[in-house]
This record gives sequence, structure tokens and C-alpha cells, in this order.
Amino acid sequence: MADPRELILARLAVVAATVEDIRKVKRNEFSQDETVLPLAVILDGDETADERDPVSRPPTAPRIMTMTPEIYLIVADKATTVGTKVNLMRSRFINAVANDAELAALTKDREGGRYEGAASGLSRGRSMIGEVGLSFSFRYVLRPGSI
Repeated sequence: MADPRELILARLAVVAATVEDIRKVKRNEFSQDETVLPLAVILDGDETADERDPVSRPPTAPRIMTMTPEIYLIVADKATTVGTKVNLMRSRFINAVANDAELAALTKDREGGRYEGAASGLSRGRSMIGEVGLSFSFRYVLRPGSI
């Protein structure tokens, strides 16, 4: 059986590639090349087990996990429009995750990804570089001994 965490991360990269105007998707690689912007970067991020799972269970008992990959959308544009473009990419990405049935099917009870918020940043290059880090959480069932 495949690892649900890896399946979700791989599907997230596929979903990112479908977002209008995203020119490249990178996973666990944060180098920025202005020639391939807008860019989506997916970092594997953390995961935690549900604290409500009983401690006195066999080691192969299913666990409910919540993973929180880090997703960055990076765009370059004029200073007057870079913020608008970042916000547009953000909404397109949120919609793509929310509407992807295959991604939802990989999560516990087909919950899909839960949008948790965003943090933005701007920097100067040849043009203004805008970045937004999106927070999503994905719950899934881990079955130790069969991944």
C-alpha cells in the first residue's frame, strides 16, 4: 500500500500545475529563477498525530494524521500590480485544491484540504517579486505496517 502522505503531496503538485498562469511547480526546492515565474513551490512540511487516539493500541492500529505542507506562490510584476497578481494566484490555488476530487479522495472522509490562511512578502529583483505562503491542512488515515 502506498503512503497517503506521499500520495497527497504528489497530487498537490499535479493540482498546482493546473492553476492558470503557474509556469513551473517545484517540490522541496526553493530556488527562484525570475524566468520561470509565476512559480509554485511545495515543501513537504510537518505532520502530527491526533492526540485523541488512545495510547493503549497495537502499533499497527490506524492513526489519524494531519499534515501541513508549505505552499508558496511566487510572481514577478510591476510594483503597482504585484499584490493584485499574488492575490489572484492565491485564489486560483485555493479553488483548485477545494475542487480536486482526487485530492479529496486521499483524505480522511474525503474532507480534502482545509485552507488555514496565508502570509505574504515582497522583495525586489529586476521587477517586484511577490510571494504568498499558503497554509493548508490535510487529514488522512495512516495504517502503520502497511505503507
